[in-house]
Amino acid sequence: MIKTANAFLVTLLSAGVAHAAITASVLPQPKTENGVTWTSGGIGKTQADAFRKEARHYPLALEFVLKPAHKGARAEFTANIPVIVRDAHGKVVLRAESGGPFMLLKLPEGRYTVVAEHGDKKLERHVVVGRAHQRVVFEWPA
Repeated sequence: MIKTANAFLVTLLSAGVAHAAITASVLPQPKTENGVTWTSGGIGKTQADAFRKEARHYPLALEFVLKPAHKGARAEFTANIPVIVRDAHGKVVLRAESGGPFMLLKLPEGRYTVVAEHGDKKLERHVVVGRAHQRVVFEWPA
């Protein structure tokens, strides 16, 4: 009985390690600029699922979508979105372009303004990064 329980535990642990390795292998390598670690992507179901799981390790998750033109239609993800993050003093702490519909950021606790641009339309969000994970969606008309 103990051998069976140990074997089961080893199998579960191995599966968890394998899952973590698969998730890490489909995610782009994080980058660090001005003390901000970030990653972006999420093209395709496998990578989008991996980003959703990885998001809990980042204090701030951004999503970029196009609002459907017709009622009842589904929103579509969008990519290649220029993003600027400013701290409470207006200093730019990150200037980057999303490689997909998801952007995960590790920012120090504080107040930030995030500006994202699609076409000629800029959207601005004010966020407070703290201990709890936060998800912010930027949505433009299709």
